[in-house]
Amino acid sequence: MKKQTANIDLTQGEPMRLLILFSIPMLVGSVFQLLYSMVDSIVLGKFISARAFASVGATTSTTGFVMMICNALVGAFTIQISQAFGAKEMKKVKHIVGQSMMLALFFGCVIGLIMAGACAPLMRLLGTPADIFDGSVTYIRITCGLFIAQMLYNTCAGILRAIGDSRTPLYFLIVCSLLNIVLDLLFAVQMEHGVAGVAWATVLAQFISAVVCFGYMWKKYPSLHFELPDMMPDIEVLQPFGRIAAPMCFQNSMLTVGMMVITRVINSFGSDVVAAYTLGSRVEQIVTVIFSQVAFSFSVYSGQNYGARLYDRISNGLKDAAKLLAVLVGIAMFVMLTFGRYLALLFINADETVILEAGLKMIRIEGIFLPALCTIWLVNSALRGMGKIRPTIVSSIIELGAKIGFSILLSSLMGYIGIWLAAPIGWVLGIVPGALYYRSGKWKEQS
Repeated sequence: MKKQTANIDLTQGEPMRLLILFSIPMLVGSVFQLLYSMVDSIVLGKFISARAFASVGATTSTTGFVMMICNALVGAFTIQISQAFGAKEMKKVKHIVGQSMMLALFFGCVIGLIMAGACAPLMRLLGTPADIFDGSVTYIRITCGLFIAQMLYNTCAGILRAIGDSRTPLYFLIVCSLLNIVLDLLFAVQMEHGVAGVAWATVLAQFISAVVCFGYMWKKYPSLHFELPDMMPDIEVLQPFGRIAAPMCFQNSMLTVGMMVITRVINSFGSDVVAAYTLGSRVEQIVTVIFSQVAFSFSVYSGQNYGARLYDRISNGLKDAAKLLAVLVGIAMFVMLTFGRYLALLFINADETVILEAGLKMIRIEGIFLPALCTIWLVNSALRGMGKIRPTIVSSIIELGAKIGFSILLSSLMGYIGIWLAAPIGWVLGIVPGALYYRSGKWKEQS
């Protein structure tokens, strides 16, 4: 690659240093991505009402399903591009980029149409409380119906990260996050459009992110310039894409089905508990940003080095990542357990005591189990980067089964506290398959 580019070759150099350099822009980006998504909840909870806050919270499993499908598809693109880049096959990289953009357009349109039509029946199926039903349907219809905006942005960002450039997506994300704040305040507060206002603000900011990120990628990296023939369906690219994407989509879909079952259990306790769950989830998202990107970025590291057949380098890198993450998780636990109440008050007013106290119980329980969450993210990211998807599917099935089973069982014995315990139990049990597969050394076999 030319000297002018901002990408990092993760197959050369000291792993710890490279992981830090590569993760820092992603960390900063995830902070702004978090701000990007959190502003909706803050505006609704602090300026509109607790019911509006709960309306968006009730959509978590549904919007999460769409986001997980997006992540699976983009993850498949990223794995193929990072492996080709690691092998220095730049012509193949360009061709896969073209295929990725074609698939992003296709899936963005199809999934958006499906979700726009299915949102109301799905919310009924999940037992959404009547006082937040209309707001939930409105939010999904806008944000998921125009899913193509998120799909295109994530694809462009994923392509750049796959070649080691984690800085470029950050710059545009910062600008568009700030734009999202302005639009949220304008549409939801000033123009009094409430839930619909924050949904439209989010979609407009996503479209801007997608257009600007693609334009910069095209200008900065001539080696990624694909042509129309590169966008024509190519079985040689689509077959390996399908082998990676299909199990990842299945895995993420299974997780989402589990989340939807849990959502129905949560909804059965009423809108206050829905709001409390939303509150706990938002605080968890804030705290896990401290370590999540180091764990997730390891998929690019392992993908590039797997493509270059540098297996010892993957093992050494995983050890360095584990050391770094141990420190970051310790900080995250301290923040979540010590400052949980203050973080919760960012989203909801102090006089909502029932919601606040229920949410704080969830925050404290999940804070104790953050090391398990980090471990499952790191191990599965390493395996996904190498294209070893099956162990991560087994991991997800075990995690899913635990979440569903324990949320139903424990909630019947302990009330909503049982739901708060189900996810951490799933994290602990879900570590086992990936860890055993990695220790077996079978991942060194090239597929």
